Amino acid sequence: MNLSSALNPSSTRADRKGMTTIRATCPRCGEVDMTPDQVFLSIRPPSSSYRFECPVCTASIEKVADRTVVALLLSAGVNLGDGRPAAPTVRPEHRELPPFTAGDLQGFRELLRDGRFLEQLLQEG
Repeated sequence: MNLSSALNPSSTRADRKGMTTIRATCPRCGEVDMTPDQVFLSIRPPSSSYRFECPVCTASIEKVADRTVVALLLSAGVNLGDGRPAAPTVRPEHRELPPFTAGDLQGFRELLRDGRFLEQLLQEG
């Protein structure tokens, strides 16, 4: 199965309530929507994977996650395989930071294109 069709940038979205929804593919049920707390990411170089329980048929699904999928899942706030939240909690001293801008997003995209950034992030984690 093509991983990019199972989870791609258009499949991670925020719904009307502001909750992130992750769309993945169950081999039995097809596309299913989940919240970040229903998906677990395991980062173990040289390969990573994500797993979830299908909300329709309750099958346990595990799929390979390439660099792009890892970045998308981390940005969506999924849990790491050991149960730790992947997205840091906003500390009170950081609540007054300026909003995320298009320039910030472009800078982040450039970092993701450079394979060294993700490798460094994984080593520090």
